Amino acid sequence: MDATVSFWEQEEFLQADVCIVGAGIIGLSVAASLVEKAPRLRVVVLERSTLPTGASTKNAGFACYGSPTELWRDIQHIGEDATCQLVAQRKRGLERLRARLGDEAIGYEPCGGYELLWGPHCAVLDWLDHLNKLMMPIFGRPYAARADERIREFGFGSMVTHLVALPNEGRIHTGRMMRSLFRYVAERGVLVLSGSPVEQVVPAGFGVELIVSARSHRELRFSARAVVVATNALSTHLADCVAAVPGRGQVLITEPVEHLPWDGVFHFDEGYYYFRNVGKRILFGGGRNLDFEGETTDELALTDRIQAQLETYLHTVIAPGRELRIAHRWAGVMGFRTPPLPAVEWCGERILRVFGCNGMGVALGSLVADDAAEQLKALLL
Repeated sequence: MDATVSFWEQEEFLQADVCIVGAGIIGLSVAASLVEKAPRLRVVVLERSTLPTGASTKNAGFACYGSPTELWRDIQHIGEDATCQLVAQRKRGLERLRARLGDEAIGYEPCGGYELLWGPHCAVLDWLDHLNKLMMPIFGRPYAARADERIREFGFGSMVTHLVALPNEGRIHTGRMMRSLFRYVAERGVLVLSGSPVEQVVPAGFGVELIVSARSHRELRFSARAVVVATNALSTHLADCVAAVPGRGQVLITEPVEHLPWDGVFHFDEGYYYFRNVGKRILFGGGRNLDFEGETTDELALTDRIQAQLETYLHTVIAPGRELRIAHRWAGVMGFRTPPLPAVEWCGERILRVFGCNGMGVALGSLVADDAAEQLKALLL
């Protein structure tokens, strides 16, 4: 008999209609969609760490849909129709996030963006007219336009030979967005328990049982009618249908830079590098393509090779000739799958897995969460 769990805890904390594993963008968005569609459902979210573990509180805060070189790469893998559908999903997902929480709550700014081009990537310029035709039904206005005249104005390095403007792009404040999501679900009765690492998800006669290790208990056993595993490419042992792999992203941010000549969000090298301003600071991340094998990991760590490349590009491409001091560095873990599309899949009768946003969780998370919530509602009500 377990003397550490009270009757009250057993009644109100350890039983739920739906248990969600992971308190990131997707997990909290699934909880939000569930209580919007079915307010009487009892929903519990279990997060293994004090802070969300993956990339949800560690991303760069881009509200974007894909740079031209990135979309060209996607077309080579999944074709034009699927790429257009994916971009449309990203747009609808971002609109869903903004409508749910409000632009002020997530710090959304329609600042516009750019892609920097040099070398072989300049070939994408011949494709911009066709890209605009593909995107016109989605955005109702041009998606990309040449802006070479702004290269000197922005003070970029001499290796940048072309610049493409992306007027539909924006940015958010990642920390404010996640705090707003936590507040939104809590106000609607969702219980979020941090420091609750789920070790096993076990089908049971009544539904599903989740075994959680906890310092103050030998173990806790949560029971639910259904479980959502929303840890992206983390904790793959919890659901055997997972076809996503982790991909680490490394990021740095500078001390404030006076008289920064540009404002917005920027990409280069097929979206593998990205930078933006946070006030007067430069936030810069990426470089995963330097070492795909090494960065296919769930370890939150920094590597000398990628950090050195980020600093090199910072000083030669983004802000050459300026005195820059790095204030902070960090890493986050995203989930990737082939094809590069998000997935909502049942791993058994009552275990639903949501994963594979491929670095686009801000844009896609709310939309795939709605899909997951509809499927859960059909099962439970």
